[in-house]
Amino acid sequence: MFRRFFFCCFLAASLVFGQNTLSNDNDYNKKKSEELASLAVSYFKNNDLKKSTELLFKAKEYAEKTDDYALIARMNGSIAHQYVQLNLNDKAKFYLDNAIKQINRLPEGDKKKLLKTLSYLEIGNIDFDEENYQKASDYYKRSLREIELVKNPDEQSIYHHRRSLYNIGNSYYYIKNDSAEIYLNKALAIKSNYNKEINYFIYNALSQVYAGRKEYQRAIDTLKIVLKHKNDLDTRLLSDVYYNLSQDYKALNDQYQYSLYNEEFIKLNRSIRESEMKAISSAINAEQKDYKDAISDADSSKKNIVIISTAFVFVLACAIIFLLYRRKKERKVFENIITKLESDKIISAENKLEPAVEVQKDSPVQIPNSVEQDILEKLQKFEESEKFTNSKLTIASLALQLKTNTSYLSEVINKYKGKNFNTYINEMRIAYICQKIYNHKEYQNYKISYLAEECGFASHSSFATVFRNITGISPSVFIREASKNQSS
Repeated sequence: MFRRFFFCCFLAASLVFGQNTLSNDNDYNKKKSEELASLAVSYFKNNDLKKSTELLFKAKEYAEKTDDYALIARMNGSIAHQYVQLNLNDKAKFYLDNAIKQINRLPEGDKKKLLKTLSYLEIGNIDFDEENYQKASDYYKRSLREIELVKNPDEQSIYHHRRSLYNIGNSYYYIKNDSAEIYLNKALAIKSNYNKEINYFIYNALSQVYAGRKEYQRAIDTLKIVLKHKNDLDTRLLSDVYYNLSQDYKALNDQYQYSLYNEEFIKLNRSIRESEMKAISSAINAEQKDYKDAISDADSSKKNIVIISTAFVFVLACAIIFLLYRRKKERKVFENIITKLESDKIISAENKLEPAVEVQKDSPVQIPNSVEQDILEKLQKFEESEKFTNSKLTIASLALQLKTNTSYLSEVINKYKGKNFNTYINEMRIAYICQKIYNHKEYQNYKISYLAEECGFASHSSFATVFRNITGISPSVFIREASKNQSS
């Protein structure tokens, strides 16, 4: 969620490389590409993603007229990262693949190792945004191994070394790996005056580690260090800091501070979304221009123009059809979920729940009818109480609450609910959070990790997995569709 600043540094790194590759006669296309990339950095720092995107595509256009593989790779990689920020990962992968092809054409050396480091970081970022945290951490570790092979490390190499350590630690936090704090502190321990802003990201990640251990005041104190540099912060990082502060104060029952920082988060998050929508429009326009330029630069014969035009229309049509089909399918699943929610049920990924087992002839547990009915009545009250959102709930603790034993409770749930205890609890939790997201607009602005905690899941990743298994779509897709309903 907060790697946009690193994209800016990716571009800055490309500029330094570019200066080294310029020939004495200042090759026009290389120079023009670097100048446009430099402007993209400036607009990026001012949170003008739209203009930054336009300039990147122009920079790529000039770079592709050269034989500088590193320059072409960097421009494609920068566009890929821009698409990651806009949650257009399929597009990001396309440009990242282009970048990697160019990197592979470079001779062995420190430049190639650094660019491979950046590519691994970017692949990891895509997996991270798709909530594949284990896979993301594997790529981050590959980036660390690659950067450690640089023979003559300069300021950039040291900085990207810190990035690799930070990203490993941050991904470890989401997969509940105890080494998260170790890697974050390693990144913090490396002293460098180059792009010191990375320290703010590290402190923010450390605050989440502290909050995960319920050291809320320590988390707040760490975030306050970051807020001292509020005017220098990337807007997404500032949004994340506001959000984390609101949740830490909420955990300490400080309603005033919670409301103060939560309002700041919602206001800034709205601004970020508006900027992203403008950038998406700009990216689409830039890609269309790429195709038009390809046609105009092609052979003037009608045959070539027809072939290129047909290919463009076909590819574009396929992409649009695929996207519309996927969105339509996701919308249908969303509507089915809402329909089931309105009747106090939730569907599985196949849009149905397995029927309850009415008779279990071979059941080893024989429960008296009066006891069975008593458990059923208590389960009904339990469901209405929303106590299933307690993350420490187990079948043993629930049996104790209902004044029965685990064997009886498990048997009744299996017989009358048609599922085991874990599925029974998880489906109620998912139904609960879906209702919250659908009926309360503020929940559409909350992070997935908060939603997971709110409905009783111990980790972001387990929540995302269970949510998809039960509903058939990811939490982010559900939030997107719920937001459409609110705005329509």
